[in-house]
Parts: sequence; C-alpha cells; structure tokens
Amino acid sequence: MIIDAHMHLMTADMFRRYLQRAGANRRAARERARVRGMSFEQRIAELEQVSLAEQARRWEEGFDEAGVRAGVFIAMGEINDELGEFLKLNPRRFYGCGSLLDPTHPDAAREVRRFPGLGIRALKLYAPAYRVPLHDRLFYPVYEAAAECGLPIIIHFGITIGAFYDLTNANPLALSVPGRDFPEITFVIAHFGAGFLREAMFLAYHTENICVDTSGTNNWRSYVPGEPSLEQVFRDALRAFGSSRVLFGTDSTLLSGYRKQIVEEQTAILETLGLPAADRELVLAGNAQRIFEITDAGPP
Repeated sequence: MIIDAHMHLMTADMFRRYLQRAGANRRAARERARVRGMSFEQRIAELEQVSLAEQARRWEEGFDEAGVRAGVFIAMGEINDELGEFLKLNPRRFYGCGSLLDPTHPDAAREVRRFPGLGIRALKLYAPAYRVPLHDRLFYPVYEAAAECGLPIIIHFGITIGAFYDLTNANPLALSVPGRDFPEITFVIAHFGAGFLREAMFLAYHTENICVDTSGTNNWRSYVPGEPSLEQVFRDALRAFGSSRVLFGTDSTLLSGYRKQIVEEQTAILETLGLPAADRELVLAGNAQRIFEITDAGPP
C-alpha cells in the first residue's frame, strides 16, 4: 500500500489568495514569482478552466496508474472551504490539510477549529512566509487549537520557490521549543527540511513527536555542500528518525500531474537500502495512516 502524505490542491481562487499575500512585497519580487515558467496571472487563467470534479478525476487516474491508494492534499492559500468540497468528491482517497495565510492573526486559531467540520485532518504552515519564526509566542494560539482538534502540523522549512520569502525564518530549529511544549502534536517537516536536514536530525535526537516527509524532487541537494545523493538522504533520515517517523510524499500538483516517477524512484531507494518489509510499509503508508487517522483508504 502507498499513501502520498504530501500533495497540493490548487485552484484559481487559491492562486488569487496566494497572490494577495505577496502583494505587500516588492513588485520586482512578485514579478519573479513564476511557477513552472508562467506568471501567477497565467496560471489563474489556466486553472479557471478546471473544475474540482475534473481535478478529482485526474487525481484518481494518477493514483491508479502509480498504484497509490490515497493522498493528503494541502490547500494553497487559505481557501479551506474549497478544500473541504474537494474532499467530498472521493472521501476514501482524498484527505485534507488546511492552510493559514497568517497564523499570527487573532482569527487564525478560530479558522483551525473549523477544520474538523470541513473534514480536514491536518494544518500546513510555511515558515519562510511569516514575519517571525515559529517559536514566537504569536503562533501559540494556533498550536493550542491544533492540539485541541487533534491535528498534526506539516511545516515547510528551508529552500522555497518564492523569491519574496524570508529564509531567515526557514530553519527547523525554530520548532525545538514548540515541539517540546506541544508533545501531543505530531509535527512533520516537509522535504527532509529542504536543505536543513542536519538541523531536522538534531530535532530527532531531542523529540519523539517530530517527523520528516520525503516529498518532492528534493533538488535542494544541489545547494548544500557535498550534494548528497537521495539514497544518502534517506539513509541519514532513517538512521535519525527511524522508520516510524519518515513519511512518503511526492509534492504533486495539478501543474506537474501525479509524479509517478517519484513513487518509482523512492520505492527503489527503499529496496536498495534493504529496509525490512514492515519498515517499508510504515514509510510508504503506515505512518500516514497513523498520523492522519486514515482508516478507510480506498483500493488503487
């Protein structure tokens, strides 16, 4: 069984909200914020032509082709109601992770408390997008709401595609204090820390409630000393976190289509590493089932 623990739902409205967040930044930075060679405006026009039902059909086909049972979709921007509508289209294969534009806003915790009613099972935070690091007390009402609702939190640290983001807030070590103060929350560091694998591994030493996911191309490896192979990254992460705290993901979006090649590449690496079958199953599906409380995933 394979469950993809890190995917993205994108719609025209989500791109509009995302662009609004960039609106307070310098114009030159906004103009550089192109996604796969196209401007945000061009992508909005493209996505206007794709309904949620059509997206659902494409994802189902992609899952079937790759042999994937289900996926966890992260809402882009803060259009959580639209994510909730998407999840209803195939509740046995689509699972949701809501987002916040500004987790330090006084209404942010109230938005998180809406998630269970929308069928959303997790929260996504994007550390480089915020004006203060994640250990700041301004985030604590959101952590408290997530703990109250039993929601895990996926966090993007490290390198990011947005030129207008602040990499000074991208270090996973900012999670050290919240991870300690909220042991009931499972925190998932996306993309092996996207350049901060060493720091993420430090957290593995100190905590039991912090995990990593394997999602994406992991091309951040080209920007760290030594340019480690993906096999070495897996080896290091599994040594530090153990097989019970590493989650498989592809970081697939509608723009890329379902990334079957990442499924093939990463399952091959797990085979090469000689990971026992039970440990492979944890990485590929079992950890996602446990953390996101997935008990009814449909067949591929």
